[in-house]
Amino acid sequence: MFHRVLHARPMVVRDTLAAIRRRFAAEIDEDALGRLELVLAEVMNNVTEHGPRGDTTAPDAPVIHLSIVRHEGGLSCSITDDGVSLPDSCLLPRPIPDTAALDLPEGGFGWFLIQDLTQELYYYREETRNFLAFHLPVTDDPES
Repeated sequence: MFHRVLHARPMVVRDTLAAIRRRFAAEIDEDALGRLELVLAEVMNNVTEHGPRGDTTAPDAPVIHLSIVRHEGGLSCSITDDGVSLPDSCLLPRPIPDTAALDLPEGGFGWFLIQDLTQELYYYREETRNFLAFHLPVTDDPES
């Protein structure tokens, strides 16, 4: 299990991702660890960038509660935060953004990746908190 309460600030998110890698490196394969890191980076960086009601260095940066539980066949993750509400469109099924143009779009890849790399993705908002949960399948052999 891994649990952390953190402020939504870029360096704190980065340190948390490093701690998650250290915690699970001996238990899950590198592919699953990379997928977990990518999904959590997207989610927590979205809270950092879009969740605050003001400056991300201010004391009122959103607070993120992160829990990861390892079980047979995967990892169950839950993330709650007190940032702004997630737009309804984020969880709609979507194709990968068009990359044929010379200028790649700034956004649009994050939620595609989150949806593509997870299973059982759920979101709801209750009062002032966002709740996001998902399952990330992994093999039971960290050497595979």
